[in-house]
Amino acid sequence: MEVVPSLKRKTLIDFAKRQSHLGSIISSDVYRSYRKLEDKGYKHESQLYNPKKSPDHLHWLDTVLSNAKALVGGIFHWLSSRHLQSYLDEFCYRFNRRKHEGDLFSRLPHHCIGVKTITHRKLVEACMQSQELFV
Repeated sequence: MEVVPSLKRKTLIDFAKRQSHLGSIISSDVYRSYRKLEDKGYKHESQLYNPKKSPDHLHWLDTVLSNAKALVGGIFHWLSSRHLQSYLDEFCYRFNRRKHEGDLFSRLPHHCIGVKTITHRKLVEACMQSQELFV
């Protein structure tokens, strides 16, 4: 998942280039901006979304979005647009490991050992720099 600035054609095409291979099949609703994907080398399947007539079309998208909304409402209660990508990254991490919840705690020491330690000073400096970007 990635925060994008708009749903304009160029934005969606750039996203598709970063996240998929040419020739990939992209399923979507009938939003106009998706139409240009075929001109750029993707196979595009669009369908007016109706879960009663076609329950499998975009089923996983509905599942992921409803789980993301539940995470926001149940844990965060509110989102800051400034940190939206971080929230999405955490959601994806949790969603991709949803069937291995029992392993999350036991894997924590493994991941802590595998990363470079950051000092408090460097953490504060990084936070200050990121704040300057959003002012």
